[in-house]
Amino acid sequence: MSQFSEIDTLIVERNEIVFLNASGLHSVIKLILTANNLFEIPNFCSDTTGQSLVPRLFLLDLTENAIRKLHPTSFRCLENLRQLILDKNRLAVLENDILSRLTSLTMLSISWTPHLSIIKKRALRSHSLKELRFVNNRFHFDKERDKKNRYLYNSSELFNYTLSLTTLDLTKNRLPKDPVIFRKIFHPLMNLTKLILQATHIAILPERLFQQMPLLHYLNLKGNRITTWNRSVFENLTSLRLLYLDGNYIRVINESSFPIQLLHSLTKFDISHNDFWCTCAQKWFVDYCRSSNISKILTNNWPEFYTCGYPEDKKYLFLVDYKPTDADCSTWSPILTIIVVIVVSLFVVTVVLILVLNCQVNIRNLIYLLRVSRWKRKGYIRLNSSENFEYDAFIIYCDSDRKWVHSELLKRLEEINIKVCVHYRDFDVGESITDNITNYVGKSWKVIVVMSNNFTKSEWCQWELDLVQERRRRHGKDALVLIMQSEIDSSHMTNSIRSLLDTTPHVQYQQGLGEDLFWSVITKAVMKPFKDSPTAIL
Repeated sequence: MSQFSEIDTLIVERNEIVFLNASGLHSVIKLILTANNLFEIPNFCSDTTGQSLVPRLFLLDLTENAIRKLHPTSFRCLENLRQLILDKNRLAVLENDILSRLTSLTMLSISWTPHLSIIKKRALRSHSLKELRFVNNRFHFDKERDKKNRYLYNSSELFNYTLSLTTLDLTKNRLPKDPVIFRKIFHPLMNLTKLILQATHIAILPERLFQQMPLLHYLNLKGNRITTWNRSVFENLTSLRLLYLDGNYIRVINESSFPIQLLHSLTKFDISHNDFWCTCAQKWFVDYCRSSNISKILTNNWPEFYTCGYPEDKKYLFLVDYKPTDADCSTWSPILTIIVVIVVSLFVVTVVLILVLNCQVNIRNLIYLLRVSRWKRKGYIRLNSSENFEYDAFIIYCDSDRKWVHSELLKRLEEINIKVCVHYRDFDVGESITDNITNYVGKSWKVIVVMSNNFTKSEWCQWELDLVQERRRRHGKDALVLIMQSEIDSSHMTNSIRSLLDTTPHVQYQQGLGEDLFWSVITKAVMKPFKDSPTAIL
């Protein structure tokens, strides 16, 4: 690459690059390798001198490659790198100290990696990191197991080693419901100025959550499930200027919702697209909006997207047009309250009795569903999602059919981001074949069986087929995807295969007119969720 010796920005996008020789990139400042097929971080060290081949590299963009693993030595010879983008790769685990060689790194983006399930507690350790974008990973910040399901890692320690962070974006992940763990996650981040927790499934904001962030200037809580909160949540936030709470389930804002000092100091305040109740409980807020300058700091959607959702007669009324008087909000009569409670109680009891007498079958079904839900919470039933497995599918096939499996089936599935386990690529070196098969079948959500005449003659294939029968018994016929790659002669048909074909749907591969339909059926079958386990399994 000596021809690049005078280039400071090199963009090589949407190619099939698998290996990069960094020789000749001595002057490059920005290197963008988006949408290639790199399986690992390129080597940026000279083989002869050990010195960096890219001493001026400031930004490295590896978005949308096939990188699956990162190690502490992955980023050797990049001491001057400031910005690193690893979005849309196939990372499943972030090991400890992967940033240890990046001593100048200030911005890291690891986003759109749905297979990421484990982040070890020192994975993000960095003294220089200022900005972390961890967006749309659907990562659960509760607890996670390692790939052999042996150890539990507590997410509350993830930011203990990133004390210099000033900007953190966790959009579209899942934060814990436990307020203790929630608070511990953010406790070390005292230098944050910008925090984005958009669409992170927050229902409850722990008390005094943001008080250890004295420099916090920008806070985005958009698109969560927040209904109400304790006054202490927003107390003493003297630096906060931009607050976004739009798209939540907020019903009422009263004098205890926000400190008056905070409302006076904000320059932008968005609480649009909430289901406001236009009742007397809202009187303080609508009066405050009319008597103060708060409408000037509300976003440009005021007042169009600030409407009443309740009661029915005021639905879609602009909040600014709701003007309750003191007379309208006079004290409710206790006697009338007692009468209403008695009438409603009698009505509820009557309805319940009618339902019990006429819906016995439905009640039994409901009890079964509750039983399934309880067993799922206890961990005895695997959740109905491929996110709980390292691979989306494991392929069983005969070695004679490997050309079709590798060039057609594997290629088609991985083009649509289905993570497939095949023995020649993914098995652990040094382990026995039987141990590898048993281990990786357990790591896979679905099992694809490619059948042919050669398949029926193979003792290994028959053994693998017997192994996955237990998966079908526990999860039903959707656990297996059967492909008839070529017609099996009657002389080669075994009793076990015949029984499997009689009880489980299968697809016949054919070229030409029906090929597109075949691939569509296979894709839907791999992605189709399991139904709840039968009662016998419970």
